Amino acid sequence: MTLLDELLVIERQLWRSDADVYAATYLPEAVLIFPGIGRIDLDAAVEAIRGENAAGRHWAEVAFSAETALEVAAGTRLLAYHADARWNDQPTAEAVDCLAVYVKREERWRVAAHQQTGNT
Repeated sequence: MTLLDELLVIERQLWRSDADVYAATYLPEAVLIFPGIGRIDLDAAVEAIRGENAAGRHWAEVAFSAETALEVAAGTRLLAYHADARWNDQPTAEAVDCLAVYVKREERWRVAAHQQTGNT
């Protein structure tokens, strides 16, 4: 499995709307930026996922394309991809471009930053 494949496995897990996976994968000081929401921290992201789950919302499907990973420095990778994702309560998918910064900590990849840009 290539490093790109390894990072994409992690990203797919993050799209499963599991707050515990988020908490275990992101660094505590991570920065997240989402369209329509802006900049939030990990605690706010985990709480938002829990709220979505309590309301019965989750990502029903997601498809990645244009995936690429770039070595920024030793133990640091920049992952970029396009995602078409549909919430379980929506009839059509949303298109977003995603950028994540991964760092190797304690022998595993953790997310230090994530940004999504909505497409129109």
